[in-house]
Amino acid sequence: MKLGTLVLLLALVTAPACGGGGGSDSGIGPSPSPISANFVPDQPAPGAKTVAMLYSSKSNDVVSVIVSLTDTSSVYGAAFEVAFDPAGAAYMGFTHGAAFEAGGNAPAYTLDGSSNPGRIVAGVARTNGTTTNIVGSKAVVILQFRVKQTGTFPVTLQNGNVYGGQVPPLPIASIQWFAGALTGI
Repeated sequence: MKLGTLVLLLALVTAPACGGGGGSDSGIGPSPSPISANFVPDQPAPGAKTVAMLYSSKSNDVVSVIVSLTDTSSVYGAAFEVAFDPAGAAYMGFTHGAAFEAGGNAPAYTLDGSSNPGRIVAGVARTNGTTTNIVGSKAVVILQFRVKQTGTFPVTLQNGNVYGGQVPPLPIASIQWFAGALTGI
């Protein structure tokens, strides 16, 4: 069995209920009033061996949030869950990051944000049997949220692991995890 297949299987075990696709809530229409969305990170300047959610961009009530990995060697994949208040925000989908694409690799992305409202289950892994060294902060994935109302809505990263290239893949020790809060004004 290839290392990539092992990592994906491990990611699916670590992050139960993983499904395919970008996941979106097609029943979410425009906001009833003009809301300005934002994201405030818990750690705006992440250090080495850190997974952190960072602000990317916004347009009215939709904000993009980067899940980044910083200064970590011999990385093969990551699995984690993002929890948020579905009364305050809706998951709209994701775009690929660049963290695992070094050397022309086309990573496997498995994200499900529709099976359980308020929870996104994610797994991303390299597919060519090699690891990569993350230098600086690189996007693992970029998540889009629509903020539905005014207020502050905490976001947490849960059940997270960053995997090295061992066979079978093992979690890299001492990774720190930081999330933040979605806001609507």
